[in-house]
Amino acid sequence: MDPADQLALLAGHAPVVRFDSRELFFPIAVEGYIENSALLVDGVEVAAAGQLEPKGLDHRVTAGAYLRFVSETERRSVVPAEARRMARKLLGSRLGRVGLFGRVLDALFLLSVFVRPTTPRLTTPAAALKLERLGLQQKPVVYGRVVEVAGWLVLHYAYFYAMNDWRSGYRGLNDHEGDWEQAWIMCDPVDRRPIWVVASNHEHGGSDLRRHWNDPEARRIGAHPLLYAGAGSHALYFRAGDYVTRIDVPGLRWLLRLQRWARRALRIRDQAAERGLGPALGVPFVDAATGDGLEIGNWDLQLLDDDRPCLGDYRGLWGLDTGDPTNGERGPSGPKFDRNGDIRRSWADPVGFAGLHGSSPPSLAPPEDGPDNLDKTLSYLDQEIVRTLRLLPLVQQAETPAEFVKESDRLSEQLRQRAELQDQRRRLESGEHPERDIRGHLTNPAVPLAPPQDAGWVLATWAAASVPLLLLSVAALFLFDGLGVSTILLAGAAAFSILEQLARRHFQAVLRLLVIYVAIGGSFVLVGAIFSGFLTVSRFAIGGIIAAAAVLLFAANLGELTAVQRRAEAAAEE
Repeated sequence: MDPADQLALLAGHAPVVRFDSRELFFPIAVEGYIENSALLVDGVEVAAAGQLEPKGLDHRVTAGAYLRFVSETERRSVVPAEARRMARKLLGSRLGRVGLFGRVLDALFLLSVFVRPTTPRLTTPAAALKLERLGLQQKPVVYGRVVEVAGWLVLHYAYFYAMNDWRSGYRGLNDHEGDWEQAWIMCDPVDRRPIWVVASNHEHGGSDLRRHWNDPEARRIGAHPLLYAGAGSHALYFRAGDYVTRIDVPGLRWLLRLQRWARRALRIRDQAAERGLGPALGVPFVDAATGDGLEIGNWDLQLLDDDRPCLGDYRGLWGLDTGDPTNGERGPSGPKFDRNGDIRRSWADPVGFAGLHGSSPPSLAPPEDGPDNLDKTLSYLDQEIVRTLRLLPLVQQAETPAEFVKESDRLSEQLRQRAELQDQRRRLESGEHPERDIRGHLTNPAVPLAPPQDAGWVLATWAAASVPLLLLSVAALFLFDGLGVSTILLAGAAAFSILEQLARRHFQAVLRLLVIYVAIGGSFVLVGAIFSGFLTVSRFAIGGIIAAAAVLLFAANLGELTAVQRRAEAAAEE
């Protein structure tokens, strides 16, 4: 397809994006951002702001390269009145929407800001003021390309933002200069009819990111999909609402596995996930995709191709590189390359990224429920069963029990699939034609939070105080000789958290909490026994640090709680 045809096809289905009413940053052209940014390599400035051209970002500036949109001088020039004008107020009680262990993880992230490299303070208002001064957000821009991959015609859309202010603006996970978000529409290459819509959501991938064109959840305005952008994070969702992110935290995967194992062993249902709250130990950062603000559908559409070196060749970062070891506060890489300089899977293989491998567009695929296609599948499956049967004796002779169990389980699954296909074959021969399930691919899709019907002021206050109370109980072990104070605090925390689960009607979670608190209580007794026999300066120092962290955390949570209350009072007056 020539560029004009590509632009026409992209424009015909370009998604309409609705933003939160508090959003400060919207998709812009990369040229204005690059020309007003400095280029640094390994922390050394090689081109000052105003000296860099978009064509200068190519393959020659890769290792250790990053852009810096806001200079230190621009941050320092932000006066308090301007910072207040750019500040946003939270719309609801965030901590009251998630469980106790989620709030523990939130506390760890909040306190880690004081010790790990993060985006400098006042970067958000400085970036917003600079965009306002330069007028870079007057014309919203979306980049697009058309590619054929694995039999599909793919419309790929990319949005660039000057800033992600999710943490500083909305108590989310991170802040970073620059932000790329993406969406895809998978079309039939014969008639160019849209079949699937895929929306990027943080670092996730797979089938949960896509919706069928006829899915009621995939709303449209004419021929254009309607998407909702998270406030500050710009993650894309199919429905308006608040979402608890399902972010995999490096270093804590063992804890998540332990929690899942305990839930299975005790036969406890994950009621938090069933209510749209994500994993019970998941990060409790709420993504507010309310869609009550600006709606953008009239885009300045530009081609996303390799002819532009800044998009096709530049492998550096699109924002300040803080050196954050978690990568959350570092500038992002572009839509083509990841932070290691490797080509992204979502660029090279958007079909596999969306979990569509093995599928075919309707016009190119034989009827999936037809007898001929089922016979081919059964024949292939029979060959796989024979292969597994031949492999099993060899694995058994090699004395590798784990591999034997794995192959045995595979054989059982293959035989089960064969029986299912044979049963479907008999139904087709009898004249039945089952309807296609357009949502059968969804396993753990993003679900908006239910209205906070049980998050009253008591629960919200407890949510703000719960983790600081636990920290104070730990600090008491170090500061006081004996277990009395810690035991009282721990017992109070246990009682309140159990009452919280009862208030939320998570009755089965009460059993889980009882088991957890028994384990915590035993640990406290052990730690107390170790420290009760001697007093040292280090003990008081550790206890003082933990107590100070508890106070800082409570102050931050209380500030968020009072801001929410002020917002509610203002809304009531209006």
